[in-house]
Amino acid sequence: MCRVLLYGEDTEIHIGEIDMKKLAWLSVEDYGTTPMEIVVASTMKGYLRRLLEKEALKKVEDIIDPKIIQLFGEGGAPMPVQSHVDGAKFAAFIDEAVADSIRELEERKDDLSGASIAVLRNVVGESIVEIMSPEFVGFLGDAYRSLKWGQN
Repeated sequence: MCRVLLYGEDTEIHIGEIDMKKLAWLSVEDYGTTPMEIVVASTMKGYLRRLLEKEALKKVEDIIDPKIIQLFGEGGAPMPVQSHVDGAKFAAFIDEAVADSIRELEERKDDLSGASIAVLRNVVGESIVEIMSPEFVGFLGDAYRSLKWGQN
């Protein structure tokens, strides 16, 4: 098994909190059934976290059209029950997130960053979207909820 560390994030421990997850708390391992999906979910999460919250929400809203009904999910926020995802826009977003991540990693100039860049250069958004699992696309819904109703 090969592991690639894309982003070193501070570990946050939240004891006794029932509030809806912040984007930072979303565990990328929950959104992939393959190592590549996990890498790409990590890349998307890192990209969204580097953006201003309003800009990140706009990026996600451009891809997903959530159909909200008055079901309340975690933290009392409305739960998108049925959503439409624009595959072409999602693929372009993945490519944008990958390009941004590669730029970030190039600035580090260490061996681990070099290995991560090599993996990311093999990511093609269109190919990822063509074979994505339901778990992977679920990242968009959870990112949308956390950006729209969460406190980041």
